[in-house]
Amino acid sequence: MEGIVTGAEQEPQHAGSTRRGPTRRGRPRDPHIEEIVLKATLEELAVHGFDKMSIDGVAARTGVGKPSIYRRWPNKPALATAAITLLVAREGPASTGDLVTDLSRQLLSAHRNLERSGSVPMVGLMLAEIRRHPEFIATYRKRLLEPRRATLRSLFEAARREGRIRGDADIETAVLVVMGSMFIKELAGEPFDDAAATSAVQLVVEALTPRPA
Repeated sequence: MEGIVTGAEQEPQHAGSTRRGPTRRGRPRDPHIEEIVLKATLEELAVHGFDKMSIDGVAARTGVGKPSIYRRWPNKPALATAAITLLVAREGPASTGDLVTDLSRQLLSAHRNLERSGSVPMVGLMLAEIRRHPEFIATYRKRLLEPRRATLRSLFEAARREGRIRGDADIETAVLVVMGSMFIKELAGEPFDDAAATSAVQLVVEALTPRPA
């Protein structure tokens, strides 16, 4: 039964390694194992959704024993929450001072991060999970969507302070339109590349650009 830890803890064995004695309390955790487990969790979520994702499935994908997984994450929601945090880029592109360029680069960075983690299918999954698992969706919004919105918002706000876009610009709507272009492209099965990102951003920025008196 999932949620009950049984059996000896299993860690992936490297070639040439020798078997060690029982794990001692306070032993440092192997960060590579955590990364392997979290990436496998994203794969499970993308394939099965939150309902059918299981720690058994993650263990089978990775070869990491369930006790090792439960030692780090006490239950399925905790594991799924940790996994979606991988989708947030550790560090976004540096600002160039050009709003179209900066917004486009942020979108492409976010999209590449989804692709690298194999989590593009998560976009559609989130729509399916909204009513069934509101707490999980709330975490997804807090950990993934809000940081990205905040980054884009800060770029628009800087441009407004500097007079590059109108003082009455609706920044929240602009952020949603820019982000939405990426997600809609994915749901439509169309490529989201440099041209797609730049075209969407340019359309929004031009609409917010001050008109000559």
